Amino acid sequence: MAEDKRVRKTKRYIKQALTEALEEKPFEQITVTELCAKSDISRITFYAHYSDKFALADEMFAEMLANATADYRAMQAANNPGNDTVRTFCNLLDCILNLYNGNMSLLTHTTIDKNPYLYHMFYGYIVRNVELVLLHRSGIIRPKYPIKQVSGFICNSLWAFLSEANLEGSGDHALRRDAKKVLSDLLKADIVTELTP
Repeated sequence: MAEDKRVRKTKRYIKQALTEALEEKPFEQITVTELCAKSDISRITFYAHYSDKFALADEMFAEMLANATADYRAMQAANNPGNDTVRTFCNLLDCILNLYNGNMSLLTHTTIDKNPYLYHMFYGYIVRNVELVLLHRSGIIRPKYPIKQVSGFICNSLWAFLSEANLEGSGDHALRRDAKKVLSDLLKADIVTELTP
């Protein structure tokens, strides 16, 4: 059953309060009391929607990933009718970059040094999605190592590549192009996976 308009509005204020609070301090130091004050709601109202701030963060990431999954499916239907494996992973990469760009106000604070808990939560969501793509394509692409390790390797390698490029101020178009090239080369090189003919 869909949430009513008032519930959606209240939740939006609470989520906005968390994003604003992260500009001032790490997630671990933010309290429910602060979130209630920032969003101008009572603690009773907060707890009517979330068991704690961790449940709030979890819902925020889950919503982002649900939107990215819908984006991925639309992209697959639009530009990958042949279901090419490399194109599939490039579409996934595009969706992750779109997710990051669309949620930058939150995700810029989701780094291992600023907010390790949020970083690990977000990273876990991304890795699980890569694992699902690998599992779904198991007849076409074979991981040479356990899927969790391969997914982690792909995610960490690309994250380091993208982070360093952002530090150098690369434009979005060039960054996407280069990241897709790296990902394609990685998949085709049979280093951590094998593409079946």
